[in-house]
Amino acid sequence: MAQKGYISEFMAGGRIVSHGKITDLSNGFSLPGRAPFSIYIRPKFASSDIDVVLNVKCYQDDESGEAPIVLNDWSPMAIVDIAPNGDILEQNDIYWGSGSYVESV
Repeated sequence: MAQKGYISEFMAGGRIVSHGKITDLSNGFSLPGRAPFSIYIRPKFASSDIDVVLNVKCYQDDESGEAPIVLNDWSPMAIVDIAPNGDILEQNDIYWGSGSYVESV
């Protein structure tokens, strides 16, 4: 498969150089300049679930699709978009981390 863009050495190496918290998913989420990012999902309450499914678009994807995300761990996925989701933030906190400098979110 041909690459569509460059993934920085930091992102490829799993290093997070900028981060923040996602507080609203009513319109979805992406970083400025469509910088790829990883997410960490932390349940707000005790849970026996090991993962959640989100509709995301990864750096090399043409379309969004469902993807399982493990709870309480940084996802290895290079995500560029999270689709709107009105429910997940009621039960979970979601943090983003990127291998690229992100000026403002």
